[in-house]
Amino acid sequence: MKKNCLRCLIFLTLFMISLEQAYSQRSDFFFDIVPSYKTNGYGINGNINYFHSTTDFFRASFVFASSIEQPVAGLEFPYDDYMLSLGYFTTLVTSPKKGFFMFFGGGPSLGYKYINRGETDFPFDAVDAESSFMYGGFATFELDFFLSDTFSIILPITGFYHFNSDLNNTTLLLGAGLRYYLD
Repeated sequence: MKKNCLRCLIFLTLFMISLEQAYSQRSDFFFDIVPSYKTNGYGINGNINYFHSTTDFFRASFVFASSIEQPVAGLEFPYDDYMLSLGYFTTLVTSPKKGFFMFFGGGPSLGYKYINRGETDFPFDAVDAESSFMYGGFATFELDFFLSDTFSIILPITGFYHFNSDLNNTTLLLGAGLRYYLD
C-alpha cells in the first residue's frame, strides 16, 4: 500500500511539473493533494481550486477515507468513504510578504460509504449498517505556507457531517499536503 501511495505521489509530482511547463501565463487555477489522518484510519484529498477574486476561491474536492470501526470489544470491520464536495472559501488572514494565508470555507458534500466490504452480516448483530449513499456538508480551516510562486504547503482541518449515514455521521480529517499554482 505504501509503495502504491509513493508511486502515485511521484506521478502527480511529474504531472504537475509538466503542467507548469505547458502554461506560460499566470492562471487562477490551483491544485492540491493532501494525505490525511482520520481516527483509526487515513484519507487523501484531491482538490481543484479556482480564484474568482483576489481573496476568495471555489473548490471541487475528491476525498477517499478509510477506517476501521470497532462497535464492541473484539469486533472490528473496515469501511471506506468516497466523497465529492463543492465549496466556497474566503481568506481570514493574509500576510503575503511572509507567505502565509488562512482560509475558511465549506459547502455541500455527497458520497458513498462502503461498509464491511459489502457484507451485511455482522457477528452477534453488533451493528445494523449497510453500504449506502450519503449527503451533507463540510467545513474546512486551512493554513497555506508559500514555498515559491508555484508551490506551497497546506495544513487543512476538514469536518464532514452526513445526515443519512448509517455509521459515523461525522468525519474529521487532519492533513498536510502540497499545493500547486499554475503559471
